[in-house]
Amino acid sequence: MTAPLTKEQKRQLRELNGLAYERELAAELTKLEVEFARWRAGEVTPFDLERTIHVFHQGPARELYTRYDGSMSELMVASAIDRGVLSEEEAGPEAIGLLADQLAAIRKFNE
Repeated sequence: MTAPLTKEQKRQLRELNGLAYERELAAELTKLEVEFARWRAGEVTPFDLERTIHVFHQGPARELYTRYDGSMSELMVASAIDRGVLSEEEAGPEAIGLLADQLAAIRKFNE
């Protein structure tokens, strides 16, 4: 059994969780930005854009909010590292050590 996380370790994982959330949300917003450009160019109607915004809100925005809500930050940070959203270098050796079990499980699952 592993020792409980210290306040500093929890803080570090929360920060990494927030960074991963920010990066993934920015990537999704970039896709949405393309649709705004299409609307400004007259390629889609305001109604088309509204529908796209609704799909974004109900889909990617909601999924990311749920994923990164903080209740499972250890697993989400490990997943973000595995997917390349965060690098092991950014996380640092202490966080990688804390997340070793989660990273191993994710990587085994993805084999």
